[in-house]
Amino acid sequence: MMESRSLAAPSRARALAFVAVLAVVYAASLTIVRRLATVAHADLVAIGMTLDLLVVVPAAYWALVVRRTRVPLVTIVPVVFASLVAASYVLLADRQAPLRVAESLAIPLEVGAISWIAWRATRALRRAGEAVDADPIERIRRAGFDLMRNERAAAIFATEIAVLYYGLFSWFRARPHAPVGSVAVPHYRRSGRGSVLVVLLVLFAGEGLAIHLFVARWSPLAAWFLTAGTAYVALWLVADHRATILRPILVGCDEVVIRAGLRCTARVPRAMIERCGPERPGSGREVVSLASLSGPTRWITLREPVVAEGPYGLRRRVRAFGIVPDVPDEDLDRLLAAPC
Repeated sequence: MMESRSLAAPSRARALAFVAVLAVVYAASLTIVRRLATVAHADLVAIGMTLDLLVVVPAAYWALVVRRTRVPLVTIVPVVFASLVAASYVLLADRQAPLRVAESLAIPLEVGAISWIAWRATRALRRAGEAVDADPIERIRRAGFDLMRNERAAAIFATEIAVLYYGLFSWFRARPHAPVGSVAVPHYRRSGRGSVLVVLLVLFAGEGLAIHLFVARWSPLAAWFLTAGTAYVALWLVADHRATILRPILVGCDEVVIRAGLRCTARVPRAMIERCGPERPGSGREVVSLASLSGPTRWITLREPVVAEGPYGLRRRVRAFGIVPDVPDEDLDRLLAAPC
């Protein structure tokens, strides 16, 4: 019983207590800032305020949100960065010398956090075993569950590690995942995903540079924070494209595994497939297009909805999937209609 409590989700009371600490610290800081010019030893007071914003807030987050819960310790890193950005707005420009010292430590902190995640991921993957037929994302998810014992946390962990794997490390010797006994149906060439990705990356590069230069006039840290966010979105798109290539749709004797990059995974028993054809089966949330800008050339319609899992453990019920297969459309129709 004690162990189950130690792995519980943070209670509402603890979350509200953290919000209360946050409100008190920032209310006190804003009040002191207004009177800082008239306070003796203003430099020491500014140092104290900086410590409140950069130490007390993350410490309260750890004590009230992370400690003895399933929330990963690494989540304290974005809290620290958010505190740095907020402190740059709260403190007056001539009282930010201690803040500049803290900002110089931000990069080592981020590198350390990434290294910690990579180390934990590597160790978890080794524990997950070497099942060659398993989908890499499923292997990462199992490894995450072994570490965290929580399905949602494992799904978030799997998505983040999958972004790093497919975006950075899948370019060398990775091959499309196609277990023995299944037919792989790729769906990335005809849909023009590569061309769309190139256009988006060029736009991100130009707009990211312009936004960085504009925001840097007020806060260099905020500018780098936004640039890092833009770079992460670009990495996510690259990873999704690589995952689309390396995770084709699988047609087996008993089921069809419909996969689209990092966006969708659904296991469909073949008996549930009603038809595969060019007609779109109505509209609504249960009808999902997995194509890019071009419209799907084939719709796989089911007799009843199935649960499709997306990134970060998000789920939705889907009755029809629209795709642009790289094989001739008629060949896909025959493949899904033919008995095993």
